[in-house]
Amino acid sequence: MSFELQLVPRVRAAQYLRMSTEHQRYSLDNQTAAIAEYAEARGYVITQTYKDAGKSGVSLRGRQGLRSLISDVMAGGVDFSTILVLDVSRWGRFQDTDEPAHYEFLCRSAGVNVQYVGELFENDGSMVSAILKNMKRVMAGEYSRELSVKISRAQMRQARLGFKQGGNIPYGIRRLLVDEDREPRFYLAPGQRKGLNTDRILFAPGTAEEIRVIRRIFKMFVDRRTSMLSIARILNEEGIPSTGGEIWSASRVRTVLSSELMIGYYVFNRTSRRLHRPLSQNPEERWIRVRVMDPIISTSLFQRAQAELAYKRGYCYAKPEMLKNLKRLYREKKSLSVAVIDACPYTPCAASYAAHFGSLHHAYELVGYEGNRTPRNKRPYFSDEALLAGIRQIHEKHGYVTIALVNSDRSLPAAKIFTDRFGSMSAAYTAAGFPTTKSESISAARKRVSERFKASKQLDVVKPRTERQAGS
Repeated sequence: MSFELQLVPRVRAAQYLRMSTEHQRYSLDNQTAAIAEYAEARGYVITQTYKDAGKSGVSLRGRQGLRSLISDVMAGGVDFSTILVLDVSRWGRFQDTDEPAHYEFLCRSAGVNVQYVGELFENDGSMVSAILKNMKRVMAGEYSRELSVKISRAQMRQARLGFKQGGNIPYGIRRLLVDEDREPRFYLAPGQRKGLNTDRILFAPGTAEEIRVIRRIFKMFVDRRTSMLSIARILNEEGIPSTGGEIWSASRVRTVLSSELMIGYYVFNRTSRRLHRPLSQNPEERWIRVRVMDPIISTSLFQRAQAELAYKRGYCYAKPEMLKNLKRLYREKKSLSVAVIDACPYTPCAASYAAHFGSLHHAYELVGYEGNRTPRNKRPYFSDEALLAGIRQIHEKHGYVTIALVNSDRSLPAAKIFTDRFGSMSAAYTAAGFPTTKSESISAARKRVSERFKASKQLDVVKPRTERQAGS
């Protein structure tokens, strides 16, 4: 009597893993173990893994793993029919419950189902599973909202105590690390972070040389009416480094001039950006202003600098006055350019002229300067499909796509046309049927080099044989 062993084919599946922060050391391993146990019990075999390590689940932004998963499924040709996820919250903690449902629907419409291995319900499309799944999505989003409120409340409480709450600091300010009893430990170097959760960071004045530079910046700006761009150029010519050894720029000078740390006050909660929403300005009554150190400059000098900064803003200029100053500058310099206008102490910046008069060249025309602009040839209109076809041709030729490659291709418009049409270059890449990331670009470049190397070796092998045959 003989028995034949029949092997049941296993269902091919992909797994998606996500953890919110890098501090969750074993999170991905625990998810992998739970999914592997589920797959073994249900007859799945994991063929591919997509993961987002240290990525928030509030939005799709920055989650290249989930983006690649959806893009691969939508493009077709994947070797799996199921996606295994630990639970609903790992798929995402989206604030709009329709968003995770939309991404799941895209996968299901392409013939790939999503299964949540840690949930007590089967994602089988039944009414019970739909209700429970939606409740889980609401709970996942609410968890992020509550956590955001708690973190914001804790940060404001710490800010009132004078502790730094993230963000860059201006030139001439140092970060002093203290323990839970406010006992000083050491100064943090640029790029360093605290190592213990109980430690805190206080503000402290910089070195004597940095303080002298700060006072000099204020005197040049207020007393001599030197522009911020000219101040940056003077400091760079004298070899005075900015924060972290970087070169000076007009924006770095503005940060020094506008920071209330120069008069000893730390201001927090000027802006808010919760749950990946756009940055919003908070009213001044919600700001937290606390004295954290001795002032570097006098309050009167700082207020004069703020008045000068407000006057330098383009919208404080009337158009006749702007044209009058631009004519004066043209008579003095005999030509105009962005650099010439930005370096002038009595005119607003070139961007202000462009905003007030429609374009910088229109402002040139009003003061009688023709410039050396050559007329642009009118470019043909490109449809969405033509733009996507151009991206695919670049990818086929080079193995990857970058903004530089798009701009260098004479048969295509500039990359700005793509961003205006599709919202971003990443969205254009996805619409073309493939995601393009830095890691994929590097991988494609290595692959091309490897193929060229193999081809050259084959030529080296064939060539001597041919020469020997010819000599014989």
